[in-house]
Amino acid sequence: MKLLVFSDSHGRTVDIYDAIERETPDGVIHLGDYTEDVRELRRAYACSTMPIYAVRGNNDFDSDFPMFIVMKLGGVQMYLAHGHRERVYGMCSGMMATRAVENHCRLAMFGHTHRLFLEEIDGVLVFNPGSISLPRGGKRSYGRLFIEDDRFTIEPVTLSR
Repeated sequence: MKLLVFSDSHGRTVDIYDAIERETPDGVIHLGDYTEDVRELRRAYACSTMPIYAVRGNNDFDSDFPMFIVMKLGGVQMYLAHGHRERVYGMCSGMMATRAVENHCRLAMFGHTHRLFLEEIDGVLVFNPGSISLPRGGKRSYGRLFIEDDRFTIEPVTLSR
């Protein structure tokens, strides 16, 4: 199973559409800051069976989207949040690993900082895909999450243009 992981699109979805069309994922995860972009994606792929999972960020005020999600896909339990409530900043993942451990998760993913981050902390792989539209200190980016037989790998993807 391949999922694409995006965050902080802030109304700029062209690169999300390009990545989805190019990579044909089994699903999409959006880690907040701009739930209207998620609504647009869901409308665009309404005829598809591709699930689009999303949490809201600090710039999202739509209560239809949760602040965090704990879910299991392909045998992998994961914690998803934008990160602002978990006190992430700069190159710090705040309380993401702690929240993941509390929820028996092996993977935690967040956004908010607009910076790529991938580190194992307390037995939890913590990942931030950076920003697909407004990166800080780097290139526009997203992630590929592969899940197979209760195992997972993550590949950060940076965009050259």
